[in-house]
Amino acid sequence: MKFVVDPRLARALVPLQAAFAGDGDLWLVGGAVRDVLLDRPLADWDLVTTGDAEQTARTYAKAIGAPVFPLSERHGAWRVVGEDHEVDITGAPDGITADLLRRDLTINAIAVRVVDCETVAVPGALDDLEQRVLRVVSESSFRDDPLRLLRLVRLSIELDLAVAPETAALARQDATHASEAAGERQRAELERILLSRDPVDGLRFLDHLGLLGVVLPEVKALATVEQNRFHHLDVLDHTLQVLDAANDLIEQPEFAFGAAAPAVAAVLSEPLDADCDVALAVRWGALLHDIAKPLTRTEFENDHIGFPGHAQQGADLARAILERLRYSSAMQQCVALLVREHLRLGFLVAGGELDARAVHRYRVATEPWAIASVVVSLADRWSTRGTRARQRWIRRHEQLAIEMVQALVVTVPAPLIRGDTLATALGCEPGPMIGVLLAQIAEEQAAGTLTNESEAIAFARAQPPAPAT
Repeated sequence: MKFVVDPRLARALVPLQAAFAGDGDLWLVGGAVRDVLLDRPLADWDLVTTGDAEQTARTYAKAIGAPVFPLSERHGAWRVVGEDHEVDITGAPDGITADLLRRDLTINAIAVRVVDCETVAVPGALDDLEQRVLRVVSESSFRDDPLRLLRLVRLSIELDLAVAPETAALARQDATHASEAAGERQRAELERILLSRDPVDGLRFLDHLGLLGVVLPEVKALATVEQNRFHHLDVLDHTLQVLDAANDLIEQPEFAFGAAAPAVAAVLSEPLDADCDVALAVRWGALLHDIAKPLTRTEFENDHIGFPGHAQQGADLARAILERLRYSSAMQQCVALLVREHLRLGFLVAGGELDARAVHRYRVATEPWAIASVVVSLADRWSTRGTRARQRWIRRHEQLAIEMVQALVVTVPAPLIRGDTLATALGCEPGPMIGVLLAQIAEEQAAGTLTNESEAIAFARAQPPAPAT
C-alpha cells in the first residue's frame, strides 16, 4: 500500500538524496522509518535496493568519504561507517513489497523511496505505529527467525509499545524456538533489555511470554524457591528487586554514595572489553547473584532454611551462563567475582568501625572490581526485608558501603618490598612461601604496623616456618 509522504520522513531523507540523486531503486526501511515516525532520533540507516547492494554501498561511501565492508555474504548486505552514523544496505532482487512481507513486525515493514519519498507499507503498519502496537507481519514470523521473540520484548520495553494480543499468543506458542538463535544474538537482545530504563519489566514480560525459561532457564528456576525469615520474597522476586536497585544505583549513585558518587560512576563506566563496561557487569551480577540457591537450598532441623555455598557455586554457574551467551572472558570473570563476593560486605555489619585491615582484606578479595562489588552488595541489602531483617542492619550496611567506597578510592602505596628482595634477605628461593609472606606484609602495611623494607624483612623472619608438604 502507498501513502502520502510524511514531512518528517522527507526531512530525514535529505542527506541521502544528495548522495543518491536519480536512484529510483533505493528505499529507507525498517527501524529507521519507525524511529522517524515515532519522533525518535535517527542514528543508523537501513536501506534496501532492488539493484546492486555492493555498488550502492560504494557509491554512498565515496560520497561521504567513509569506509565500506561486507556485513553478510548470505544476505548480500554491506555497511558504510560514517562519523556519526552507520548505513546498512541490503539487496531486494524480488522487489520492495516482497522484502517488507518478510519482515518481523508491521511497524518495521514500512519503506520510503529515497528519491521522491514515496511510502510503501504492509497492511495496517501505519495504524499500528500510530496506536503504538507491535504486531507480526505473518504467523510464521517467529519460526522464520526465533530471535524475533526476544526482539519483540526488547522493542516493547525500549519503545514503550504494547503487543497485540494475537502476537503475544503466537509468541507463547513459539516460545521454545527462542533457544535456537545463536548465543551472541540472544545476548544482544538480553543486553538491551538489561540496559533499558526498566529491565525488571522486560524480564517479567519475557516470563509472561514463556521465554525466560527458554533463554535463561537458571533464572526461571528461581521462581517459587522459598527463602528464610530474613527475606520477604522468593528468590526470583528478590532477584528482580536487586536488579532494580542496582539499576537505580548505576543511574543515580549520588542517592546512596553522596560525595563518593563520582568515584562510583567513574568505576562503573570503565570498559571491560570492546563492547561492555562494568555497569553492565553489575546488572548481570545483580541478576545472577543468587543463581545457585535452587541447587543449594537446605532445610535444617530448627526449621531454618539456608543456602550453603550458593555464592561460590553461583559464580561458577554465572560464568557458564555468560559463556553460553558468548561474553568475553573479562565479562565472565567480573560477573563471577560479583556473584562470589556479594555477601562479603554484609559480613562486616556485625563488626565495629571499619578499619584499614578490613578494607585491605575486602580490596584483595574483590579487586579489580571492589567498588562494583559494593554496589551489588548494597542492592542486595536493600532488597532483603524479611521478618528477621532489622532496619538498623540495613542502615549500618548503607554506612559501610559509603565508608568502604571512600576507603577504596584512596591510592594504595607501593609495596614495601619485592618478592626477590625478600627471598634474598631470607636466604631462600622465590616460591609460594614468599607469596604468602608478601600478602601478610601488604596487610600489615595497610594497617600501618609496617612502614619500610627493614621492618618488612624483620616481620617475615619472625613468622613461623611453613608446614612441610
